[in-house]
Amino acid sequence: MNETEAPDPRQSRAVFALAALAMAAVAAFLYVKAGQPSKKLQSAACVASNGLAAALDPLAKGEIAALNVAKEPEPLEDLGFNTPEGAPTSLAAFKGKTLLVNIWATWCVPCRAEMPALDRLQEQLGSDRFQVVAVNVDTNHLERPKALFEELKIKALTLYADPKAEVFFKLRQGGGLMGLPTTFLVDSLGCELGRMSGPANWDSPEALALLRHAVGAGE
Repeated sequence: MNETEAPDPRQSRAVFALAALAMAAVAAFLYVKAGQPSKKLQSAACVASNGLAAALDPLAKGEIAALNVAKEPEPLEDLGFNTPEGAPTSLAAFKGKTLLVNIWATWCVPCRAEMPALDRLQEQLGSDRFQVVAVNVDTNHLERPKALFEELKIKALTLYADPKAEVFFKLRQGGGLMGLPTTFLVDSLGCELGRMSGPANWDSPEALALLRHAVGAGE
């Protein structure tokens, strides 16, 4: 009867070393993967807006070249504010319309400068399918926004207001707003098609062409 041979210690050490290296490699791979941000899946509610956003991208030029058109549109959160009468409302009240949502304040010089263009835009394109929603976020001297509208002879825009600036802080906390003015283009599904940081000539030929396409696509 043959005796069982004793295992070679050198062979055991080699096997152990290879196993340890394999485990280290797997651990390193998992560490790297964990450190890499995963690609966020687009909200199903806005997948249908991809084609419109792609069509608008080449139209963002000239006076509105700084408009950042979304690659994969996402829903713009339902921002709350007040009507001119002080009643609470929100973007949900405009469901079904294409919106140009402008966040502004009277102490913001560029905001004041672009307000007449926004007023002319609302006068030209405002309808049951499109609206400029300009939300004032002054927290002091709440009579100033109305006085400014009168000074600039703003007629077509509705003076929506957020005297607690909750819209401003909510958007800023979410990274959607760095300063004023900031303007969001939202389609009839409530999906953000584009964002403009800073003022723009919103009744320029380039802006009108892009916005007419955005509204007409929803027909």
